[in-house]
Amino acid sequence: MGYHQKRVMGMNNPNSRTTRLLEFITALYPWAHGHQKKGLCDFAGALLEIKSCTQAKLAGAFENKVAAVKRLTRLLHNDRLRTEALAEGVAQQCLAHLGRYAWLRLALDWTVEDGKHLLVASVILGRRAVPLYWRAYAAGTFKKHRSQLERAFVTRLFEVILRDLPRAKLVFTADRGFADVQLFDLLDRLRVAFVIRTKENVKVFFQGRWRKLKELRMRGNTRRRSLGRLRYCERTPRRYYLTQSRARNRQGAWGWWNLVANRNFSALQAQQEYARRWGCECGFRDAKHLLGLADADIEDASAYARMFTLVAIALLLLAIIGCAFLTAAPTRAAQRLRRTCADRGSHCELSLFAAVLHLLKHAPDLWDYLVPNAKLNLDISLQNVS
Repeated sequence: MGYHQKRVMGMNNPNSRTTRLLEFITALYPWAHGHQKKGLCDFAGALLEIKSCTQAKLAGAFENKVAAVKRLTRLLHNDRLRTEALAEGVAQQCLAHLGRYAWLRLALDWTVEDGKHLLVASVILGRRAVPLYWRAYAAGTFKKHRSQLERAFVTRLFEVILRDLPRAKLVFTADRGFADVQLFDLLDRLRVAFVIRTKENVKVFFQGRWRKLKELRMRGNTRRRSLGRLRYCERTPRRYYLTQSRARNRQGAWGWWNLVANRNFSALQAQQEYARRWGCECGFRDAKHLLGLADADIEDASAYARMFTLVAIALLLLAIIGCAFLTAAPTRAAQRLRRTCADRGSHCELSLFAAVLHLLKHAPDLWDYLVPNAKLNLDISLQNVS
């Protein structure tokens, strides 16, 4: 029997959930063989119940644990399931659930776990993020050419994955590690608006001479300012818009953001766009702790990428179901979702994925909201539900 249906989230009608999941996986990967689709469906469902990427724990959700371990091993090490194709399937399905006029904010970042490096482009969803596209690398495989890998990743992301997306509705953000003029040139060529934090030792041509950004301190209580369109990087000058912002971090210390952009954002706009990048960090936290990716006992980078596929599918499912539930039944959603949130203060929205995951276990009728025409609300927040 595939997935142990008697244990699936206490459902009265487990076939409804199984059917919804299989339809979703089929939409993701219409090219996959039947046993591949069934395996992805079974283990994505098991992940939502077990909330751990430990192979032994995932196998424990099935009647025959030994057979389940073998199935999962074959799935993770199946070279016919190309990791690029798995990631592209998630990306296309995510885009299919976006509104036509949605303002799309993308964040690019690395996440590292036990020597496996994942480069992930995420869609910002409120204060969280959903993985859109990713590549996995073993430690040491990109030594001395990390920047080239990042540019190749970005090129494929925008020229292939997002080629039909209107550029006017897209903003790209990244942290200081991506502040490379060649990447800036590439994003310019791709007509992608970006706001990227840059390092404080970079020199800009300001007030008639080249000066390091760390020398350009704001006076008094000034929190942000625009430096205008300056020549950036003394060695290979380009003209970009520079802004500076500062705010206290969680430890109370002042933090400085030197932000470079290829659009004339105000200092406040640039700060707000970059601040949304934190959603991808929260998304990594969801993957590693809410769904247990940190527990994955996998050495091979490709197998790790396939496990991350299960995590990305699970996060996308939670986002689609949660957004559809909040949109279609706001009053009932407010009552049921808020009841599951441990924090009812300013960070209540941060529990959206955890709340939906909890409700799927105790309110299986939520699977009815997993429909092809459900739209992701990229500004979703439990705080907006009265």
